[in-house]
Parts: sequence; C-alpha cells; structure tokens
Amino acid sequence: MSYSRVTLLPFEQVLSVEQDETLLEAALRAGLNLPHSCKGGHCSSCRARIRSGSVHYPLGRPLGLLEEEVRESFVLLCQAHAASPEIVIEAREIKPPAQEIQVKSLPSRIERLERLAPDVMAVFLRLPSREQFSYVAGQYLDIMLPHNRRRSFSIANPPHDAELLELHIRRVSSGEFTQQLFSGSAEKTLLRIEGPLGQLWFREDSPRPAILIGGGTGYAPMRAMIRHLLERGDRRPLHFYWGAQARVDLYEDSRVRRWCEKYSNLRYTPVLSNARPDEEWTGRVGWVHEVALQDHPNIGDFDVYAAGPPVMIEAIRQDFAAKGLPAEQLFFDSFDFAPDALAKRAVE
Repeated sequence: MSYSRVTLLPFEQVLSVEQDETLLEAALRAGLNLPHSCKGGHCSSCRARIRSGSVHYPLGRPLGLLEEEVRESFVLLCQAHAASPEIVIEAREIKPPAQEIQVKSLPSRIERLERLAPDVMAVFLRLPSREQFSYVAGQYLDIMLPHNRRRSFSIANPPHDAELLELHIRRVSSGEFTQQLFSGSAEKTLLRIEGPLGQLWFREDSPRPAILIGGGTGYAPMRAMIRHLLERGDRRPLHFYWGAQARVDLYEDSRVRRWCEKYSNLRYTPVLSNARPDEEWTGRVGWVHEVALQDHPNIGDFDVYAAGPPVMIEAIRQDFAAKGLPAEQLFFDSFDFAPDALAKRAVE
C-alpha cells in the first residue's frame, strides 16, 4: 500500500493518506473535524485549496466544483485522492460546539422501529449505559457497515430527551441497510456508530430570528433544534418550512402544528412540490426555498438553517446569497446517497 504525505494548513497537521482513500477520510481518521456534509461531491462544504502537489478524482470532477474553482486550485476533499507524494492543502477545522463533545465510536442496538411514512422509518438506538454520548441538536452520526462503508443520519431528538437516539431513515431501493430496516428483520440488531458529527447546530448567541428549512427527512435535524429551543425556553421568532413531494411525506405534520399551538414564536409552512389532485392540498406549492424567499424578501435579517437533498442546498446557497444573505448566516447539512450507493444505483 502506497501513501502520500499531506500537510493541512494552518494547523500544520501532517497526514499519511492511503492510495484508496479520500483526503477527507484521512483527515477524519486522524481526528480532524473538517467541514463536510454530503460526502458525494455535491454540496461543496469540504472545499479547500491546494498550495502544492496535486490530486485526482477517480469518479471524475465533482458536480459541486466549478471549472473556475479548479483553475483557482480549489478541491473537494470528500472526492479528492492524492496524486503526488507530497501535498500541502489549506483547509479549516470546525471547532466543536461545546468542550464536552467528542467524536466517539460506540456500539449500539436497534431498540425499536416505527414506520413514519411508507418510505420513512424511525430507528431508535440504545447506547451502553456506561457510555456518555454528548451532542448538540442538529448534528448527525454515522452507522458503520461492513467493508468500510458508512451511512450518515441526523439525530432527530434533542440532547435533553436522548435516552434513545432517534433517526429518521428513508428507504433507498439500492440500499441493503435500509432494505433490512423495512423488512422488519433489523430490530435488536447490534450496530457500531461514530459521532456526533456535522456543523449544523443552532447558534444561540445570535440576536437574529431564524428560518429553518427541511427537505424530506431533512426535517429530522430541524425537529431536534426546534424541540431544543422551544422546550428550553428560547422565545426568538422561528419560521419552519418543510418541503416534500407529497402530503404523505409530511409525516409529522400534526405534531409540528401542535407545537405552533403551544409556542407562539413558531410559524410553520409546509410546501409540496408535486401535490396530486386527489390529495386536496390547499397549502403552498412549489420549491420550498422559493416559498421561503417569497415570504422573507429581507432574508439578510435572518439566520438560515437548512437540511435536505444537495439540489435544495445548492439552490439555497445561490439564491439566498443573491438576495442578500451573508454566507456566515447560512448553516446547512446536505443529504445524499453515500458514494458506494451512488455507484450501485448507476449500474442498475
């Protein structure tokens, strides 16, 4: 096995990167919490700049990397492999939201399963009682699978109500793990998890009101953050937008409406992109981010939190910036298939 030596600036961390791993995988293995989200080359969260050396992309240039960014020596760490013996890269590390939060690898057991929608399952994980798993609302964890595969899922419950960790998992036609969940054969299965991970958490020190946008199961981290804020007494104005294709995908619509009845500072706008006539939908229709912009043309007055598919996140990044939202007021996680699942779908 051949290795490359990669130096990450500005913190002078030196990594030994194996030939068959990405630069992001090597950094995470070394304990560096670099910005990342989709791990599929779409969201650009892991963008960094090469100062010397070279990289290559076995699957081709990632969709989230523009030609002009390539010319300016930017790379996406989640897809880049080392192509020279020595590389120097300028990146940035995410500081944990609280000192007590540490990324851990722990065993867990699927305590129970609950069908939320035809294609969405709530998975409740129990961790060993002797282990402390600290996280903040909005973060996610990885489930470790055989053959060095991992799947990322947001934690749907807030830390103050975390006897079990709740995940909302959508069925994927080519996903062996999700097929096991939906077959009903996974209950009581032992799993290894790694976490908490991610940079999506609520910046409670901000004086601004917040807009939260969840696309599909991107509702899960929004749910954790909303519950954390409301149940801990935060009364700043919050406007939650939940985008889905069909009414059945708004699988906790009634729960969110009950929150609005109880907490006057929470507004809720569900949006369907593909409402069928037989659903008798009288709510908003279209793309969820466009509806949010229609309601809030002064978007720069808000902090925006978003989680959902890469196409939604990329639209929010571009369109909200064009309407005046500073980059430092946007916080997001992008949900995508893992690279090996994408490859499997491509050959089906």
